[in-house]
Amino acid sequence: MTARFHGRVRAAGTEDVPAITHIYNQAVHDRVATCDLSDVAEDDRHAWLLRHTWPHGVFVAEEAGRVDGWMVLTHYDRKPCFRRTAGFSTYVRREARGRGVGGALRTFMIEEARRRGFHALVNRVWAINEASVAFAKRFGFQQVGHLPEVVEIDGRYVDCLLFQLLL
Repeated sequence: MTARFHGRVRAAGTEDVPAITHIYNQAVHDRVATCDLSDVAEDDRHAWLLRHTWPHGVFVAEEAGRVDGWMVLTHYDRKPCFRRTAGFSTYVRREARGRGVGGALRTFMIEEARRRGFHALVNRVWAINEASVAFAKRFGFQQVGHLPEVVEIDGRYVDCLLFQLLL
């Protein structure tokens, strides 16, 4: 049986950038969750982290001093009428998947989004990523859109699903 996550979720700091970058680049290589097609540089992630200020933010799931996953609450759209809607992304270190890290991050994110005054959370999920689709539904997200063949990766087209949770 796989060990469960018994760590904590906290705001990310600059010291977390190497782990955040490593975890994200794993997702780039997995080809099922991010539209980046090549690794991102750690230097670029420092500036990215600093851009996510209140009411948005970057958070990490940490256990035994190791970052096992991270999530970001980000602008859905920068137009003022969307100020109460946030987009988000969640990534878990390959070796920590299936241990509850994503669930801890998602639970924290929903509570934190409410605390920060958001009304809606919106997420894009690739239709081929069955685990992410099931994960969204498990947390009460409703599928509100289906965009056929909008992602092109490695010479094939992939559908994108839109999920929303009203807080």
